[in-house]
Amino acid sequence: MKRTRLFCVLLAAAMLLSLAACGKDDPKESNSLQIGDYALLYKGASIMEDSDGNDALVLTLDFTNNSKDSGSYVWSISETAMQNGAELAVATVFTDSDSYDTVIDSQFTDVAPGETLELRTAFVLADTTSKVEVTFEEAFGDKTGKITVDPSTLSRETAGSGTGQDTGTGDILLDWWNGDWYGWWIMTGCSGDYEDLEGAWWDICGAIDIGGDGTGTVTLWDEDYTKSEPMVSASVSLSDDGTSIYGTMTSEGGAFTDIALEHGDWIVDPGLVDYGDMIHIDGDYENGGDAFHYDIYLRPWGTYWVDVDEEDLPNLYDSWYLPLIDAEEPMPDSIG
Repeated sequence: MKRTRLFCVLLAAAMLLSLAACGKDDPKESNSLQIGDYALLYKGASIMEDSDGNDALVLTLDFTNNSKDSGSYVWSISETAMQNGAELAVATVFTDSDSYDTVIDSQFTDVAPGETLELRTAFVLADTTSKVEVTFEEAFGDKTGKITVDPSTLSRETAGSGTGQDTGTGDILLDWWNGDWYGWWIMTGCSGDYEDLEGAWWDICGAIDIGGDGTGTVTLWDEDYTKSEPMVSASVSLSDDGTSIYGTMTSEGGAFTDIALEHGDWIVDPGLVDYGDMIHIDGDYENGGDAFHYDIYLRPWGTYWVDVDEEDLPNLYDSWYLPLIDAEEPMPDSIG
């Protein structure tokens, strides 16, 4: 099936992470990068026009300072972008032509220990069809990481527009989790009435709403359901314990189709997923002789899945999802 290779990739990535913990320092291709005392999360990219009218690649990143001292991105991380074997120049992309503010200004903002800042970095493209490899290196060390971006998959934006989840509460956990999500889910290990659906998969949308007390709800619907009549309605709790700064979400109750969800049926830790800005929910459905295992992969609505091979994208990604987010439309209450 279409999803088999992605499962293998995720499993292999988990094994590579365990090996890396034993001392391997080679750069790792991932959206979530640990570079010495700093963490980077690649959240998306777009093409903008620079001050000279050139096409510029603009990346959106979360920069987390895990060191003991306050510091800015520009003094902590050294970056290099390569396209067709040549290094790309830093681009000047104005957000305000009167004040001369640029998209990269936040790189100079001091970030306190343990805090995260969303920022952008920009490079002048040689062309809009060849892939760009961006390497990030610890400014005063030897830890590195890299990402690869395909400009041909990106949309054009004006400076100041963004991608991904809306933020603004100041709470790292809530700002990251709360909002609209989109992805796909798959059934495996099917038996009983579901035996003929082995390997079947569908696009899926979701909404996460968690309050300041760390409790909230998750609503999910696929192509056969709607937001008002969802496939999943779960109550959840959120903890800051986990393998990343985004903690762990745990099911506390609710329902998956026609069976009850219990405490601990879901334990969702974004740090265990190889792709940045992705959550993986998995569980088991059992109702008499009918059973299957489900895996749900979600990313924030508005995220461009530029790091995922075409064959591993949600089925309606190109025909339904991309036109909506390119038009900056909100997530609909039904799919398709």
